[in-house]
Amino acid sequence: MNKIELSSFEYAVSVLNEIATIENSSHIPFEVVWNTSLGIAKAKTVIYENNHFPVLSEQIEFDYVLQNTFNPRSEDGDSFSIVRHSVFEYFHNQFGMKRKHLLNRPDLLMKKLLELSKINRLDNTKVPEYSTIFDFETLDGSIKLPFLDSNSIEITEPISLISKS
Repeated sequence: MNKIELSSFEYAVSVLNEIATIENSSHIPFEVVWNTSLGIAKAKTVIYENNHFPVLSEQIEFDYVLQNTFNPRSEDGDSFSIVRHSVFEYFHNQFGMKRKHLLNRPDLLMKKLLELSKINRLDNTKVPEYSTIFDFETLDGSIKLPFLDSNSIEITEPISLISKS
């Protein structure tokens, strides 16, 4: 998977968690487990503004960092908007969450989120413009880093969804 596919999948999981939490406040969010060149690990490939909106790009200003976020109203202006609308369309309707049964089958849920996070229209679509991976931690605990450059390791694919605890 390329960096855009990785971040799109991670964001699809985030959107699903948002929908499931609205439906049930006791929902324990899913987290992605990645296959990486440093071993099986948890990591974040998406930067979130105030832990909410995904960031498309960052620019260093004189005394702050300007973050450009996605437009949640747009359906096709950027990769995150495309993913958000796709996941919402599949899992949510006017009455609440639909297809709740998939929350009990993370294997099938992951397969469906991989499908929903595929983006076919990349020509004029804005995509994330950063290469930082945050909160990298191998499952065996041998490596734990607050951040690293994605060019220094390879994340090949998601291999599981686990509940955060």
